[in-house]
Amino acid sequence: MSETPDFDLLSDVLHSFRLRAGIFKQGSYCGAWALDATGVTRTTFHLIGRGQAWLHREGEAEPMVVRGGDLVMFPHAAWHQLSGTPQRQPGMHLTSTGDGPYTTVLCAMVEFETGGLNPVMQALPAAIVVRSEDQGTSAELHALARLMLAEYDAGAAGRQGVLDRLAEVMFVLVLRHHMQRAQELQGFLAALKDERIARALAALHRAPGADWRVETLAREANMSRTVFAERFAGLLGQTPMQYLAMWRMHLAEQMLRERRASVAQIAEKLGYQTEAAFRRAFRRVRGVGPGDVRRQARAGS
Repeated sequence: MSETPDFDLLSDVLHSFRLRAGIFKQGSYCGAWALDATGVTRTTFHLIGRGQAWLHREGEAEPMVVRGGDLVMFPHAAWHQLSGTPQRQPGMHLTSTGDGPYTTVLCAMVEFETGGLNPVMQALPAAIVVRSEDQGTSAELHALARLMLAEYDAGAAGRQGVLDRLAEVMFVLVLRHHMQRAQELQGFLAALKDERIARALAALHRAPGADWRVETLAREANMSRTVFAERFAGLLGQTPMQYLAMWRMHLAEQMLRERRASVAQIAEKLGYQTEAAFRRAFRRVRGVGPGDVRRQARAGS
């Protein structure tokens, strides 16, 4: 990672979007069981304990075998099914009694309480598979998988709360694994791996209300203006000023929903010289006005 020790850019984004995770299904199954993701709209991941299962995915003719210690994540809620047989089963069917063999599965959902386009999630592929036998997998990820499975097996008081918190940590460790092992990264995660672009992004995130220009961000990256602008757009799919506006409006929407500051105070904090300029920028990026967000927040409280 290229961030300076006092500022962790990935953590800043995950914290800002308010990462939450929780275990929604846990059990040991046997026979022709099936965990079906039809209708799921959030990021999910599945950690296999003992035994094995077959993973069926849309567009894949043959199922993938997953075994104890393996983990599969679907960042964009793509359809999939885990089953106890190589044949896809009809819908959801869980059998926890019989002669075995048994397969233990922990299933988690990941979500972000704050809406809007999340640059981390946009940069992830349709599926991430972490194999227990992969020597390149971090010791921390292996240790966490063992801890989660041990916590499930123990069945002690407070198990659900512990597993939910560990699921959040697991999500971040899988992100790390993907950044270290993927043959090709995209978007925000690719920018994090580019030392110079990451320096500019970290500076922008530390002070989103500063008077940023392409040339000042380029100086943070120690690059020429032209090369920086081309490299930034090539990695993130938008210009530095477009990214700045997107991030400012994300922060603004959070502040509007919290209702602790006036629109004028938010505008000043995010670097806009007038409230009117901020309102125009917010509507251009978000498609609604600041007042609409405030009214929606009041209606939901």
